[in-house]
Amino acid sequence: MAFIKRSERKSRKPPEFEDLTTPEDLIALAEKKGLETNPVSVSELASELGISVRFEPMPDDDSGSLKKERKTGNWIMTVNSLHHPHRQRFTIAHEIAHRIRHAANSDSFEDKTFFRNGESNWMEAEANQFAAALLMPEKYFNYFIENESSTVEDVAKYFQVSSMAVRIRAKNLGYEGHNL
Repeated sequence: MAFIKRSERKSRKPPEFEDLTTPEDLIALAEKKGLETNPVSVSELASELGISVRFEPMPDDDSGSLKKERKTGNWIMTVNSLHHPHRQRFTIAHEIAHRIRHAANSDSFEDKTFFRNGESNWMEAEANQFAAALLMPEKYFNYFIENESSTVEDVAKYFQVSSMAVRIRAKNLGYEGHNL
């Protein structure tokens, strides 16, 4: 048996979700794990990322939160159970974005209607864009509009998001017009 220096040993680092940085990376992970991706199952994806999701009644302006437990290091997401299921999906995607993109900056995120009141910061804006891209991937969004329907209501129903989320995503992807 030969001695091998540790620096010379080839290590195969298992792919961890910390290496994932984009919505496309997460869609690829979901596909690899056999999860639904069109539309994406964000609850199952959160679970695959090691995030426990809880649904609890919260004040109406609270959409959700993401916190790292001090004792265990586990991430716990809380979603407002009183909100519409489409809004809950966006909240889950938004909190996943915080875990993937911002966990190095904070161990706790509290989201109040995603800063729709005009107050925002770069992390919230990025989490919203990330969530929209995760829930409505560009290739699926374009395909649906070109082959199924271009009405806001149909797109929202298909991707299980709000009509406002569809309008913002469409604008960010370069669409214009009354229907989109």
